[in-house]
Amino acid sequence: MDAELATIVKVVTPAQIPYDEWDERSSRWNLFSETETNVRIIAVPSSQVDVVGIVRWAAKHQQTDIGVRAGGHGFFSSAAVVVDMRQGFDYATVNQDTGVATIGMGQTLAALDERTHPWHMPVGVVSHTGCGLLLTGGVGYLCKSHGTSADNIIEVTIVTSDGRVHVCSKDKEPDLFFAVRGAAPNLGIVTEVKAQCYKVPDAMCTLRAWPSSLENVQRLIDWADQEAVLNDPNMTAYVALMASPDKQALCSIHVVCVGVESNENDQKYKDLIGQLDNTGDIVLLPTSRVPFSTPQTMFDAGMSKQFWYVSQAYFPGNKTLTPASLKDCVDAYSKVPLADTNAMVIWEQRGSDTTSAYHQFPSDSCAQPRHGQRWECYVFYGTADKDNAETCRTQGRAMKETILKHAQPGGRSHLTKDEPSRIEFYYGDNSERLREVVAKYDPLRIFATCNGMKF
Repeated sequence: MDAELATIVKVVTPAQIPYDEWDERSSRWNLFSETETNVRIIAVPSSQVDVVGIVRWAAKHQQTDIGVRAGGHGFFSSAAVVVDMRQGFDYATVNQDTGVATIGMGQTLAALDERTHPWHMPVGVVSHTGCGLLLTGGVGYLCKSHGTSADNIIEVTIVTSDGRVHVCSKDKEPDLFFAVRGAAPNLGIVTEVKAQCYKVPDAMCTLRAWPSSLENVQRLIDWADQEAVLNDPNMTAYVALMASPDKQALCSIHVVCVGVESNENDQKYKDLIGQLDNTGDIVLLPTSRVPFSTPQTMFDAGMSKQFWYVSQAYFPGNKTLTPASLKDCVDAYSKVPLADTNAMVIWEQRGSDTTSAYHQFPSDSCAQPRHGQRWECYVFYGTADKDNAETCRTQGRAMKETILKHAQPGGRSHLTKDEPSRIEFYYGDNSERLREVVAKYDPLRIFATCNGMKF
């Protein structure tokens, strides 16, 4: 079977290349995935014809454990066959008049940002992520001003399990276009997207930290919830519990402002951020204008390849975080053995439901739902120590349960198959429609169980 694949497309196996190269090609961001299934072969397409050949081979042999590496660190949970898109689809061009970019699905977000400059796509906040994120969310510093990555995709080219190439949009195969923006790994292999980008000035940024305490966390949330911050679509705040380099518990705030660069705007942002001055903070990044690429790379080091437990929850409606919910999180975080666990709890502000672009797209406009939430909360618990992995996962689940006393579940709770009802958990009210679309476009069920899902 694998010998046949080698006649269709370039393949790489562990016997062909040095261990270090194989490890780089086959590695997954979440090492829990590697405890489930070892990658046995990697297909390296150089063209869309190659991708069609790979998909037809998979359909012929009912090869259902396929994962796609779209440029950067990959999820591809439980994938024995990896399709590495980096050789043939590592490109991006942008129309300098309209800002519409044509994006190959074989590059990192950092490469995309560099190639489309001075235009920028609303993307995530870790630059070594692959472009697959564009199709499964993409929330970041432009979220309040322009929505998510998925909201800004205009057209998607995808190869489905019957070997057909579809070019879908809101006017052409709209059901597929709805589904692929949120559930692409379960529908086929995406080779290219067209998306709207935006010109963004240098960003006004700051990053500050304090010793972790309920008082400090509450002050940061209150600051972010004031109308001048909440209702400014160009101002985004992230509040987090995190560890210092010497493994002490900290709370921090990262503020990114992408409003037009002017004396008036700059003074407004400096005055707002200045409200945090002289409160015992540790200034990690002084308030200043920096290239937009700077905040895009700020969290790269902390998101390295490890055994990760990841969960996501949202606080439905335009509501702030209650003191009780913050107290429970701070208390739980104080008990985490930070010497052994890379633990982060991050509250991301999505903005007011009346002023933030994130909320202007209906929840059923694409498969990835939204809930009118002002705040979302992410839990990242990681360890590089395999012997500590299960303990880390248990700790992460405990923090998730602490948060869910006050919030609703939502998002990819874990990147492996350890959670029940993951489809409903992530896609909510869009689940039924999404199941119908997956059944229509993947009747052979080649992709229906990929990426830890099971349609």
